[in-house]
Formats: sequence, C-alpha cells, structure tokens
Amino acid sequence: MKRLLAIFVVLLVLAVLTAVGGFLIARAGSPSGAHRVVLVWRMAGPLVEQPANDSLPFPGMATTTSMAEVYSGLRAARTDEKVRGLAVYIESTGFGLAKAQELRRQFEGLRTAGKFVECYLETAGELSNGTLAYYLATACDAIHMAPAGDLNLLGLYADGRFFRRTLDKLKIDPEISAVGDYKSAVESYEREGWSPAAREALDAVLDSYYRQIISAIAERRNLPEEAVSALFDRAPYTATEALELGLLDRLAYPDQFRSYIEERTGSEPRLVPLLSYGQRHHGSGPTVAIVFSSGLIVRGGGGRQPFSATSLIGSTSMSRVLRDLADDEAVKAVVIRIDSPGGSALASDLILRELELLSETKPVVVSMSDVAASGGYYIASKASRIVAEPATLTGSIGVFGGKLVTVTFEEDLLGITHDPMSRGANAGIYSPTTPFTPDQQERFDRLLNRIYDTFLNHVAEGRGMARSEVEAMAQGRVWTGEDAFELGLVDDLGGLDRAIGLALEEADLDPAGGAKIVYYPKPSGLLDWLIDRQKPSLPTQLAPIFQALEQPSRGLLQLPSEVAAVSAPF
Repeated sequence: MKRLLAIFVVLLVLAVLTAVGGFLIARAGSPSGAHRVVLVWRMAGPLVEQPANDSLPFPGMATTTSMAEVYSGLRAARTDEKVRGLAVYIESTGFGLAKAQELRRQFEGLRTAGKFVECYLETAGELSNGTLAYYLATACDAIHMAPAGDLNLLGLYADGRFFRRTLDKLKIDPEISAVGDYKSAVESYEREGWSPAAREALDAVLDSYYRQIISAIAERRNLPEEAVSALFDRAPYTATEALELGLLDRLAYPDQFRSYIEERTGSEPRLVPLLSYGQRHHGSGPTVAIVFSSGLIVRGGGGRQPFSATSLIGSTSMSRVLRDLADDEAVKAVVIRIDSPGGSALASDLILRELELLSETKPVVVSMSDVAASGGYYIASKASRIVAEPATLTGSIGVFGGKLVTVTFEEDLLGITHDPMSRGANAGIYSPTTPFTPDQQERFDRLLNRIYDTFLNHVAEGRGMARSEVEAMAQGRVWTGEDAFELGLVDDLGGLDRAIGLALEEADLDPAGGAKIVYYPKPSGLLDWLIDRQKPSLPTQLAPIFQALEQPSRGLLQLPSEVAAVSAPF
C-alpha cells in the first residue's frame, strides 16, 4: 500500500510540474505583441483525431499530434493578422489519404487568406514510398528538399496477408460467416487470396485513390495528368532529377529554408509551434461540439488505451457524452467526427440510438475521416447530413462473425486435452474447442442475417432510400467517399469546415459568422483508465481479428502507411 501511495505521489508531482512547465512555455511562445508570426509544424508520426491526456507523462514517452490541435491552429491562423504564414517540415506521414485531403484544404484556406505556406522535405521517402508526403507538399506555395534527398513518387501498393495455410498447419479451423458478397474481412482467414468480389471492390478503391492523387498533383504543378502518370512510372528520382522535372521548387538545407522563411516574412519572425498555437484558439460565435469517434466500436468504455496505440469507441462512454450534449443549451449543433473501421454491432446500435435522441434537440452532422466503414457507417447513417473526404473509405454495409476452433491445435500440437461438461444443447456454441453443429451454424447465421437486416433498415430510413436501393450498394462493399457521394451514401464532399458550416445551417445560424469549437469527449488519462469500471468489451473469440483490423499495418487491406486502410470487421 505504501509503495502504491509513493507511486501516486510521484505521478502527481510530475503532473503538476508538467502543467506549470506547459503554462510557462505557452506564455513564452505567445504571439501577443508580435507583428510577424510564422507558425511551424514538424509533421512526424501518426496524426490522431483527438489529443491524448499528457498529464501523466513518463520519460521517453512519445507524444502524438492530433487533428483537433492542427485544425484549431490552422483555422484560427486564417483571420489572425499577426500570422504571416506556415512552415511545414514533412518528416513522415503516418495517416491516410483522407486526412491528407483535409490538410491540403486547410493549407489552401491559409493561402486564400493571404498567408504563405512553405513545405520542407528532407526526402519524400527514404527507401520507402513517399507518395503521400509529396501529395501533401503540392498544396504548399513551394516545395523545398534537401539536396541529398529522394522523391519516391511510387504510387499505391496493396498487399493482403492470408493465413489459411498457416491455420491449416496449426490445425485451427476458422468457422466464420459473412453476410454480403463483398464482406472481405474474413477472407484472410478462409482463403489464400482475394475472392473475385473482394478484388473488384479493392481495385475500384485503388483506381479512385490513384486518380485523385494524380489529378491533385497535376493541378498544383501545372502538368497534364498523363505526364504525372508517366512520372510515377519512372520514379524514384534524386532531388536534382526531381527539380529538373519541375516536381520541386528549390533544393535547400534546413538553414537555407529558415533563411528563405525570413525573406518571405520581411524580417526575423517569431516562430510559434502550430500545436501550442492551436491549443489556445477555439474561435468565437455559436458553440459547435465536435465529438471524436475514433477506433474500434466496443461495448463499455472507450478512449485511447495507455501504453498502446489502440483507440476505442465505447458505447457507454460515448452515450454519456451524447446525452450531456443533448442537455447542454450552450451547444447549438454537433459534428460527429468518425474515423472507425467498425466493431461490435450491438455497441454501434446503442450509439446510433443516442444519436437519434440527440438529433431531436439539435442538428447532428457527420464528418468522415480516413475510415467510416461498417459500424462506422452504421452510427453515421441517420445524421442530418454526412460529409466525407473523396478518399474516405466508407460503406462496408455488412456483417461477419464466428470463431476459430482450436481444439485440434491444442490436443495434437500442444498436448492439451479437454473434458467439457455442459447443461443445455447449445451451451458450447461459442466455445473454441467445439465446432458448430449444422443446427448451430444455421442458428448463428440467422443471428447475423438479423443484424444485416437491421443495418439495411437503418440506412434506408436515414438516407431516405428504398431498402432494395441500399441492398444493391451494400453487400459489405467498401466505397471511397467520392463514389459514396455519387451513390447517395453521403451528402457532400469536404472536411471539418464544411461539416461545421452545414451544422450551423441546420441550426438556422449564419455559417459566415464563425463558431466556437469545443471538443468531446474530454481526453482520458492513465488514472481514468485505471479506475474506469466500464472496461471495453470485445467478442472473445473475435478479439484477435478485431485487433488486427484496427491496426492498418496489420490489416487485411495493406496499403502503404501513406494511404493505410482496412476492411471493416463489423
């Protein structure tokens, strides 16, 4: 007990010191009184949607950058007369194409407001794919690269990992059912390669992504799309070659880039980190709440789990937030920001119910990030309006479920024997040591079909479509936001600005008047996680599959980290 108390005191002292230090740094970096401010963003690693609670840091623990901090800063900088521009150091891009499109739009917003946006790349991929880094950089006024850098403008590469032979060697039998011809999440465990239906859907996604990337680069670099496509096929390039081809604007070392920023500013500017700037600016006007829904959808509690990169949308914690917002008279509209491949069907339905109740008191608009598929689309289906990026992965209206039967693996390879006892004919239906009987398989499939029917009905009601129309575009097929817009699954293409504007319109407020942005749920820390009684709950047998799907680098559709995405597990 004394040891635990001592640890608690140490953590508390660290929290206080961090808070005081952050306050002093924030004051020191405050742009008040400065006439020439340049915001600086060193883009490295993942870009999560919501900031984590860093009140309990540990030595060496990496911090993460959030879309909330970046968006707040870039949004405020448009109207801040002291801010002259933005210097972006693109070191790595640990996010998807849809987030990159949001950032490109924000860069363009700054440029439209008369601010400069300059990008520095040491390299676009170091013996790796640099397509997304370059795609993002083309939204800047100019692209600067280190003389020894490379431009790995390689395009897209998707590789699915299939474990059927592995499971056969381990004598593990996958007994997993899917509803929907395109519901490919389970194929990794059942097949040795993509089915024709899955290949058709994934080919369409790659075609759409590739077309969007080439079109955007061609527009910003004043090149024909055919020429950009040919440049992809001849890559990679050295920095010198890329400059000669008109793909870069300048070769410069970091000190030369800093000197260039000073020249653009007119004198030595005050450099302010974008993230700290964004933490202090949330706008003014009617209050719009942005509710982050990031990660796997589970029953119970949610949030980012300590000591891991796992993000969870918990039905209990999310429902609590939505009920509080319904009662908050200061909040005039709500934007649900979804970045989720799906998860528990029951948890999705519980969240959707709370969203329906919330929409009775104020407008609810959905903004889709990289992924809003399967359960992610389920919870979006009845929003007042749905906004997606052209590269958002959405749809995947389908369902799967089942178990991995490990009894032979345990008995033959590990020497573990079982001697089960039960009461009730189907007591062992979900046991990994008992295969489904034909009757149990029929009963289980009936449960999945009921979930699928409920899903279809929700979408038909929310989108104002006939059920047959929804079913024609469902079947578990994933769509890009661009295609989903054409099909009527989303209402508009755009990002957070567009979603906030629509939310204000739905609330009969003038979007031109601006809005005060508040973010929910409040980030949870280590102590919250330790004392939270509503722990997240995943279906036991499918937990490993869900966890694999949540991590893009281990997912069933393996695009490079630049455009990472997964086929949803719902």
